[in-house]
Amino acid sequence: MQDLDDMRRLLDDSLLAIETGKPDHHEELIAIADLLEREVSDRRLAGASVTLAFEGRARTAKLLGDPVSLRRLFANLTDNAIAYGGEATIVAATHGERIVVTIDDRGGGIDKTLREAVFEPFVRLEESRNRNTGGAGLGLAIARKVAEAHGGNLTLADAPSGGTRAIVELPLFPMSAHDETRTSQGQ
Repeated sequence: MQDLDDMRRLLDDSLLAIETGKPDHHEELIAIADLLEREVSDRRLAGASVTLAFEGRARTAKLLGDPVSLRRLFANLTDNAIAYGGEATIVAATHGERIVVTIDDRGGGIDKTLREAVFEPFVRLEESRNRNTGGAGLGLAIARKVAEAHGGNLTLADAPSGGTRAIVELPLFPMSAHDETRTSQGQ
């Protein structure tokens, strides 16, 4: 029921954003580790092969954003990796003042010439007309818009496994050195 409520809210917010031309999302301080661990846990409970690793200070990193839309962004990318590559390997790392989350699969990859096209609404690389095997072609378009609405971006590259790597970069919430020390000490 929570997922259905989240999807309804995201759809309503997306339609409002399209109508007004600007994002309308609820912002709160989000621990990226909690968000990613929830997505991984949900997929594992469904029997999917998903791994998650944190590098550097990524485990304690926080960002300001809409938790529902960010969950949908990572859910879409993780589900795509599982559907088209059999598994998802997620790594979160910090680079300067940004959190970078990569999601790799072991599929056939996406041709470099098509990588930007798949972010357009209704573009599907899966050619059958069966919506169960390829969706409506909105997932990546929405995911990129969510990343951009949060001051970040979403790109695609080659995964070391030969599959596809989705790269999400988002700005970190600025924390004082005192706050980082307390967070790393678990206080």
